[in-house]
Order: sequence, then structure tokens, then C-alpha cells
Amino acid sequence: MGENSLRTLSRPNRSPRSSRGAGRTTGASAHATVVHGWIPAADRWIAVDVHEPSEPSRGAAVVLAAPPGRERVTMTRTVVHTARALAAAGWRVVRFDWSGTGQSPSLEDTCDARLWAEDLRVVRDWAGADQPVRGVAFSVAGAYMAADEDSGWSERLLLAPVSGKQWLRHQSALRRMAGKDLPPRVTEGTELMDLQLSAEGAAAVKAVPGPEQDAARCIRVLTEDATGPLPLDVHPRVATVPSGLTDTVVAALGEHAPTRGAQAHDAATPRPARTITLDVRGTDVRLTRTTCGVAERPAIITEPVERSPEAPGLALVSPGSDVMEAAGGLWLRTALLASSRGAVCLLAERTDTGELVDASLTRDSNPYARHTVAESREIVTQLAALTDGPLTAAGICLGAWGLVAAAPELPAEVTRRLTLQVVNNVAWQREPWRYWRQGLRSGPLAPRLPGEDSPTPVPQDAQGGSTPTSRSLARTLVSRVGTVGRTVVRGTRARAHDASPRVNSLAATVGIIDVPRPALRRLARIPGLTVKAVFGPADAAHCGVTAAHQDARSALVLLEPLDHSVFATASRDTLCRYVVDEVSTPVPAGR
Repeated sequence: MGENSLRTLSRPNRSPRSSRGAGRTTGASAHATVVHGWIPAADRWIAVDVHEPSEPSRGAAVVLAAPPGRERVTMTRTVVHTARALAAAGWRVVRFDWSGTGQSPSLEDTCDARLWAEDLRVVRDWAGADQPVRGVAFSVAGAYMAADEDSGWSERLLLAPVSGKQWLRHQSALRRMAGKDLPPRVTEGTELMDLQLSAEGAAAVKAVPGPEQDAARCIRVLTEDATGPLPLDVHPRVATVPSGLTDTVVAALGEHAPTRGAQAHDAATPRPARTITLDVRGTDVRLTRTTCGVAERPAIITEPVERSPEAPGLALVSPGSDVMEAAGGLWLRTALLASSRGAVCLLAERTDTGELVDASLTRDSNPYARHTVAESREIVTQLAALTDGPLTAAGICLGAWGLVAAAPELPAEVTRRLTLQVVNNVAWQREPWRYWRQGLRSGPLAPRLPGEDSPTPVPQDAQGGSTPTSRSLARTLVSRVGTVGRTVVRGTRARAHDASPRVNSLAATVGIIDVPRPALRRLARIPGLTVKAVFGPADAAHCGVTAAHQDARSALVLLEPLDHSVFATASRDTLCRYVVDEVSTPVPAGR
């Protein structure tokens, strides 16, 4: 099943369209082949990403294990860069998502971490075709790799390893430090940032011992002196790939590596399945790996095995620099549940996120850019080609901004059946540069650890080449002007809501105020388009909105509990249920 060429599922009674170049990366490694899919593990499926080796290959595999939870978000760029470097050095590299996380499908937000030790064994055996393989692991994944049986590994390289107990304590502390910014923690089990563990799963994690270097067991620990500081406890916007990391890992594995070309690369090596079927609450739902847009970005379609040509469609756009399934697998779980009610759903990576992180960049680029608008338009138009039914496109934060900005570019035959669910959007103007700049320095998006009182200082290269004195003076002037402006405008917030889009845009550009209603009035001129601006309590206060219908085709919706970045378990549950219910609700006739 997994070895067949990938085909894009079209609507019923249409021929499938072939997709060339599926799973390719961008940037300097565009020539490399990456195959995305799933492998079976008992009664579940594990998502894997296979980086095929550059020729001449070494004829050997490396399992690359990233940590789960919040560390997976901040480590994505580092892990993908490492995988690409190893593949370029001739290794076949297999990455994977732990059960209940990422693209390993799960219907429940609560993760049973008791399965994680078995996950590693399954991936190890699959990658090595039951022969010993090499392993590279970060953080708590290193503890799992060291605790596994020795016979399955010919070499293990651990970076910043910690015991399960240490990792759990630290991640729990980060969640507690978030305090008033997040809804109360769910009391059943253990709630972490972007991850909810069952009580039994948390106990299993806690029992994983801390690893130590052991030459007899072929375990080697690389310290930060050799790799540089790993981006484990930082905001994703300032997560940076250590400059010497990839070279250090490649060199460490190369010391006892097979010579390149000595063993021919086996074309018959196992390939992951690109189409799988799950029983989702009594409905057979098919998941298919596909591509999206002219750049053939990696994507996933979920749909009932038997569906109507007029099935509702749902496109899901992730926030910020998140992977396409969003942190904690929120969007994939939402898609599965929506498909169990008859919907066809589409998720896709965006430029410089997830599998498409730019090989030439060591930290996130500004996603408030033209490519986000174009890619938001592409995912909606591709969804419209999959079904004749009503369409919904949901995006969080940056994803919401992209959908709003792309709406005027959509064809009328699409907008007439489209509803936008824009969630926690605090960027209502078309000028994109301000949101990234302001997000780096101040406001609700500023990088900071939970519990910090002030934003993380902006590095020198992010501020430009001006002198410290001139930067300080400029910041002081802008701060004072902004403070005065905010005092005046917020005192007459009702006038800001009623202002024309042009006046509101001018006020927003200088950081005074940014409210949704002028933008909603502009969107109301698009034929047939319905827009629902969805806010959690903090974002509603930031934008000064209350629940209300703007007109017949737009509304301001307040959801609670819902934090800005959907870190909390209660927030993910709230948003998932809301989107699934909205997609499942019949659209009134004559819309």
C-alpha cells in the first residue's frame, strides 16, 4: 500500500490526480527526497518522515527521535536541519511522532505515554528491517533510547538527555508558571504545555531513568560544549539552530560509519503507508498524504470512506510557525472528528514551517508575508475542488490573518459557499511587517517564557545595525507617542470600531489600536463570504470586542476557555468542539 505512487483524492466520480514531488523539502536541500506516511504499531499508526540518503549512500539507517510536547515545537527546525545533514552524508534518516502527538492520529487529547517505549522499538525495527540501527535523540527522547534494549542499536548518540522524572517536573513547572494567562489545568492526569498525559502515562514517563555515557552499550552523550545550546526552553520565535550542531552530529556518527558506496542503497527498503483508514467513532475515515499548491507542499486529506459529493469541506491553517497539524496535533484531531461527521478536510504545511523549514535559516522568518496569503488562498481553492458542498476555513492567529488577507483574492464561486473561522486574530490590517516587529518586542505575541514579566530582549541582528544610543532614543520616542495615542484612542474605542478601514489601518500602523470591525466591513463586500471572528477572553480584551453580529454574514464570537496560543488542554477541547460543530451544522438554504 505504501509503495504505490501518491495520488490526490478528488471528489467522488472524478479521476484521481497524480501528485509529483510529494514530500520534497525547500531551500538548499530541495533535491533531497523525504517520504511522509505512517507505519503500523499494534492497533495504532505512527507517523514517520523518511529522509532518503544522498548518493552514494552508506546503506544504513539512523532513527532521529525528538522530544514530545512543547519541546517538539521549539526543536522542529533543529531536528529537520539535523535530519537533512545526515541524509546528505549518506544516511537514511527516519523521524517519527510519538503516539498521541503530532501526525500520529489520535481521537483524544489525553495521551497514553505508556506506549512511547513501544513506539521507539517499532520505529527502530521498521527502519532497520530488524537489523541494528544507529540512533540520535534529544532531551527525554534520549532517556527512552538509552533505556531500550541494546541489541537493537549499533550506536546511540544522545543530546541534552534528561530522565523522564526531570523532564516531567520541568514541563509541569512551565505549565504552572503560565498562571493567569491560561485556563486552569485539567485535574485528571498531568497537563503540560501543548500536551495532556494520562495519570498512567505520566507515571510511565517518570519511571524512565536518566541516561549515562556507556561505551560498552554504544551510548555517547554530547554536551552543550560540543553542540551549542539547544532551543528547548525558549519561545519558537527565538529558537535558533546551534551553529555547530549538525556538523558535530554528522562527525560523531561518521567515526564508525560504513563507507559511502560500500553498500548499495536497497531500493526495496520499507516505505511508509501514504493512505490509511481509521474507525473514528463508528465511521471509517481515510487519511491520505498529498500535496498542496504550486510548490507541492506536504498536506493531509481526511475524509469518510463513503461521502457525498456535497460533503462539507474544512481547511485548517496553523498559527505562527507551527507545523500543519498545529501544536499538540489539534488540527489533525479536529479534522478526524469532522470527517467522522461527513466532512472532507485539508491540512498543509506553509513555507518555512514544519517539513518546509528553510535550509538556509537557523531561526524563524517573518510569516506575516505574501507567501502566507498565497498559501492560504491555495488551500481554500484546493478544498473547493474536492467537494461541491459548503466550505469552512479555520485559522489561528497568523493562520487567521492569512485567511483574511487571502479572502479578496478568492473566486466568487468559492466565496459564495465559504465561511472563515478566524481564531484569536490580533492582526487585522494588511500591512504585515508591523505584527512581526511588534510581536518580537511587545504585545501578546512577544517571545517570553511562561511567568516572565517582560519580553525577551531582541538580538542585535534582529534590531538592525543602528547604534545602541539611536535605538534607545527611537524606542523611547515611539513608546511615548504610542502611549499617548493609546490613551486617546482607547478612551474612544467605539469610534475606532466605527472608523473606516483606512483610518483604522493608520492607527494600527503606529501601534495605537487594532480592531476587527472595519476589516469585517471590508470583507462584507466579498460576494457571499461569511466571516466569524472568534476570540478567547484575553484576545477579546486586546481587540476591545464583545460577542455580536456585525451583519447577516459576519459575527464576533467569544469562546471560553481559550488562550491565545491554545496551549491549554481546556482551550484545545473548546476550539476542537466549536469547529467540528460549526462544520457539521447545516448551512441555511439561500446562503
